[in-house]
Amino acid sequence: MGVLEVLKRTPALAGVDASTLSSLAEVTTLRSLSRRERLWDAGDQPRHFVVVRRGVLKVVRPTAGGRSVICGLFGPPDSVGDLALLKGVVYPAAAIAVTAHVEVALVPRDRILEAMKTSNELAAALVRNAQTKVENLLQRIDVLSAGTVEARLAHLLINLYERFGDDFEDGSSGIPIHLSRQELAELVSTSAETAIRVMTRWERSGTVGGDENGFTLKDLPALRAMSGQ
Repeated sequence: MGVLEVLKRTPALAGVDASTLSSLAEVTTLRSLSRRERLWDAGDQPRHFVVVRRGVLKVVRPTAGGRSVICGLFGPPDSVGDLALLKGVVYPAAAIAVTAHVEVALVPRDRILEAMKTSNELAAALVRNAQTKVENLLQRIDVLSAGTVEARLAHLLINLYERFGDDFEDGSSGIPIHLSRQELAELVSTSAETAIRVMTRWERSGTVGGDENGFTLKDLPALRAMSGQ
């Protein structure tokens, strides 16, 4: 997929005229990251408008107690970090590659801001995207308020499936994102030990499988029932 197509697909630029998109594509560069590589750190100054072309990034915020909290996961065709970029403030959290291969499209910040002055469609699209980010935050709150750890994990896996998943001919579904038990624990606000116990029980019962390539949801109706959906 070419750079122009990447920009066309991201919701942050939905409805933007072809001329503006083409001019942005001309100055866009691509960057590849491997698993655990940082795209930026908390406190860094935004220099680009970032769109995920391949793979998944996690946004991680440090806490006062020295721990880290995963604020969200972003994959194609999401944009990442645009609120800090538009406000001209430093990133409050780090962006780190989750999958083995991640590729992002980088549009220089000054070119985005310049284009906003002449394109009402671009300004409107970025506002709509900001509203979507608020909705994603509410989904994150839904996960954390889903009840038991089992319910929260089930809610998380269903959310990841609906965003990134695929359905297979045997009736199972896949999420092509490898997350450690610690990362799962951070996403649902529990301990790694508790996340391990729940996932092990699901693996033994044939509800969920997992390997270095991601998760296999073998009984999606059971997960939906556990999540309360």
